[in-house]
Amino acid sequence: MTLKNRPVVFIVAIFSVVFLNNISPIFPINDQVNNNDANFSIPNQLRFILDTSDLKGNNSSGFYATQIIMACQTEEGREKNHSEHCPTIFLNDLDKRVESQLVLAIYSDLIQIYDENHYSCHNDGHNLGRWLFEYLGNLEDALQYATIHCGGSVYHGIFQGYFEGKHANSNSNRNQIVITDMCPMSRENVNWLYERDCIHGIGHGLAILYDYNTTAAVDRCREFLSIWAQSACSRGVFMENIENFIETGYGDFDTNDIYSPCNKTIEKFASQCYYYFPAYDLARSDHAPGHNSIANTFTKCDNVPSGKFSKYCYQGIGRLLETIAYANTELSIAVCKIGNQTKYHNDCLLGTLKTILKGYADPDQGFKYCSKSKLDFKALCYEIIGIWIKNFFHTEKVDLENECAKAPESNYIVNCINANQRTPGADVFVFEPL
Repeated sequence: MTLKNRPVVFIVAIFSVVFLNNISPIFPINDQVNNNDANFSIPNQLRFILDTSDLKGNNSSGFYATQIIMACQTEEGREKNHSEHCPTIFLNDLDKRVESQLVLAIYSDLIQIYDENHYSCHNDGHNLGRWLFEYLGNLEDALQYATIHCGGSVYHGIFQGYFEGKHANSNSNRNQIVITDMCPMSRENVNWLYERDCIHGIGHGLAILYDYNTTAAVDRCREFLSIWAQSACSRGVFMENIENFIETGYGDFDTNDIYSPCNKTIEKFASQCYYYFPAYDLARSDHAPGHNSIANTFTKCDNVPSGKFSKYCYQGIGRLLETIAYANTELSIAVCKIGNQTKYHNDCLLGTLKTILKGYADPDQGFKYCSKSKLDFKALCYEIIGIWIKNFFHTEKVDLENECAKAPESNYIVNCINANQRTPGADVFVFEPL
């Protein structure tokens, strides 16, 4: 092996370990989690918390949320109950002891703490969203407690739970279920990002409702009038399809055609499908050893049947680099340079940046990413953050300026402030649900 090739091999090895082993580190809430905690079983740990706490409300919901996360970080909490389900076990047990409003407050604090301390909490949000729907038993009530923390994944989980119930009901005519009025659309005081994540969640549910027949599920997405809503819904369908494959090995895929179903869906939704193709291609290594090279995945992106969709495939690789970007920003940027199509390298970087911003409701991590990026991407990088701030945080110019002023490179503050959806390369409505 030549010295020239060693960095690429190293990057591929690191990426494969992180993605294929589905590493999702949880940062400790504080330093007081000690080895003695592992001696408690999950029920005993809960009993210890409850028996040593005042259940009459003197302890805040935040206290219980923090204790739950600490307990779920113990070895027993991770191994016995799978860490992503551990919090919902606690919530169900707490429901037997405290009033429902406190349980819901604890849930709200849980998802916020995950978002603030855990850089890859999307699956946690899915599970908490499922729990929320099952707990309240009503879609409209559950959506009142939904949040865009953890990339809006609570919305996704709510609709997964809702449509699983519809799927299990043999008396339900799935084609008669009205989907266009489930989410708040253009209502006063409803943030646009909430709307998109909500509709994206419907896409997740439709994939379940139609037994992972993506053609049938995506066809229902066309019932939304606006293009952005159709896009958000279709992306939810394809994301659910790949997540089901990663979990079970099954989905709407063809072993004889690696680009299926993307090359069979209608063109207006193909970009959404190819965005998730890299996750599918890398996950195939669990079922077909020898296909776990990120370089090979880039090559498959280059060879997408219709070349104009390759850029979305590169963005999909960037999406998967979020975890690496938190630990080693320079390494994640270097991975994007492996692809043969240099004109799409920035698309890969865009995929990482957008995922960071969507998964972590604060621009600080995005600013860090931009500060480490190469000169040919910096301006666009800061402009994307400016668009994010406008859409998520502030609409008043003074607030926008104050947030953009936090940029570590003062020369690019103006790019952040003046950004708009027509920024070249930013794509209209850049923040698709991820």
